Amino acid sequence: MVTSFAYQLHPVGPVLAGIVLYPFTKAKEALTFYRDFATAIPDEVNTVGALLTSPDGVPVVAIGVCYNGDFDAGEQVLRPLRAFGPPLADEIRPMAYCQVQTLFDAAFIRGHRYYFKSNFMQRISDGAIDVLIERFPTIPSPLSLVYFEQLGKAAHRVGATATAFSHRDALCDWGCDAVWLDPAADGVHIEWTRALAEAMRPFTMGSDYAPHIGLETDEGAERIKAAYGANYERLVALKNTYDPTNLFRHNQNIQPTV
Repeated sequence: MVTSFAYQLHPVGPVLAGIVLYPFTKAKEALTFYRDFATAIPDEVNTVGALLTSPDGVPVVAIGVCYNGDFDAGEQVLRPLRAFGPPLADEIRPMAYCQVQTLFDAAFIRGHRYYFKSNFMQRISDGAIDVLIERFPTIPSPLSLVYFEQLGKAAHRVGATATAFSHRDALCDWGCDAVWLDPAADGVHIEWTRALAEAMRPFTMGSDYAPHIGLETDEGAERIKAAYGANYERLVALKNTYDPTNLFRHNQNIQPTV
């Protein structure tokens, strides 16, 4: 997740951005509100809605926003978000765009253990919200989080075959960023995250965000093919031309066929 909810905005000056926190006891209402809010806002704003654990060990709902435009208009757009709840904390304020890219730095520290899962969704259903809320209290690490990350906006106005990324009709992706400290606990956290991904799969488009797919040896080639959709064969052709020996293979790899 990090702060990719702001990547699409291309600001040239300060933005109105930050995070609003709500109590976990209102998680159903807050994520339902997030779904409705995220589908009604203008192109100038993008969002992410997450379940996470606060530094003092309390589970909370967090909604992050980044508004790129006139601040007076932005205050009007964000007013429902800031009034809902009421929130436990409201940290939305004007800031430089580079500051937005540091909002989640404390959650992703070099040297921690990480395992990610995500999948694209055309809508956020009540069922998807319920699964995340029901499972989150059993998450093995207080450093881990689950979320809905908004897509759309300008991305919807680009053809599915115009770039390598093909899932232009997705409203959002859901994700789990599992984070922990002890290498001996890898299996526990990976197993929990994979089980959540399977529970969420009925609500998704069945295709992943490529950087959130594990190694092909662990997860199979079909997951990688689905991530690129109709563009996969064109990417194979490029691989055959420019990297037929598969030198660049330490990623979610597209295998050459020559």
